[in-house]
Amino acid sequence: MKYIFSDEYGTPSYKGIDRDDNKVFFLSAVIVDPDDYSEFILGLTDFKVRWFKHKAEFCLHFKEISRKERIYRFLNEEHNEVGFHKDLLELISSLKFSFLGAFINKIEILHHYKQNIHPYLASIQLIASKLLDFPEREFRWIFESRRSFEDTLYADSLENLTIMGVTTTHLDWLKDHRFGDLKFVPQFRRKEERIAGLEVADILAFAIGSSIRKEVLERPLWSFASRILEVIKEEKLLTGHLYVAI
Repeated sequence: MKYIFSDEYGTPSYKGIDRDDNKVFFLSAVIVDPDDYSEFILGLTDFKVRWFKHKAEFCLHFKEISRKERIYRFLNEEHNEVGFHKDLLELISSLKFSFLGAFINKIEILHHYKQNIHPYLASIQLIASKLLDFPEREFRWIFESRRSFEDTLYADSLENLTIMGVTTTHLDWLKDHRFGDLKFVPQFRRKEERIAGLEVADILAFAIGSSIRKEVLERPLWSFASRILEVIKEEKLLTGHLYVAI
């Protein structure tokens, strides 16, 4: 069994879809072998202790890092920001994991399906489609817990996938009988539990999702996020592509 940790960039809602930052959705999937996870946790903990000392008992949140807010205000000093991101990049490179991602363009979904397909469910299916070519058949898929309704929806979508070949009957593509060979055990963990895999999934979701969105819109990439994207492309991809998309 492999662990998959997922977090998102953007919102699954279609409200305010006219805003650039709400037109897209990105779901990260950090895939870790259970035998490597203790070292994974230790590496992340050591990083937080180096930078935050006795204040290290919190979740890294890349959106706040990018805004230099709250505990990250020290990043407003350039030498701190450069050193922090260099160390973070080295950490991501050193951790043992593989990466998959799903990028959803909500405008394209509306054009193709004429209805609001849930981006999270579409992303789960896109990522799972790449797992079909992976030798492992069993996965413990860990998500950040939101609300009981959403947790149930995502858990049910994984069950639907193995039974029907789709996460939701609104989707009419990728109906592959091989989904029935996969076994998913979903888990939902709260942010305050400080799950190391979810913290890294958050970092990669924001860094990669924001970089892809800005690149699509032909805007300059934030340098620290784009460097993370390059490390993932060069060292961590499970397949030959950074993400699958719709």
